[in-house]
Amino acid sequence: MTFNDVEFKACPRCGVEPKMEDVRERSLTKPNAMSVKCPACGMSNSIAWGSMDLPPFRQAVAMLADSWNSR
Repeated sequence: MTFNDVEFKACPRCGVEPKMEDVRERSLTKPNAMSVKCPACGMSNSIAWGSMDLPPFRQAVAMLADSWNSR
């Protein structure tokens, strides 16, 4: 699966293509959250982004993909 030009591999546990969820908070105090999740087995990984001291969107996508793909 490709999300924002970044490739996410199939689930390492069961081989199903993962799904992305991007939750954007319209707040200066709450961070946004992004997660990748396998719809079959429920394996998931998430990252907060876009608030103070957190990575910007593109960097967060790359970090999430790196974490997911290295499993």
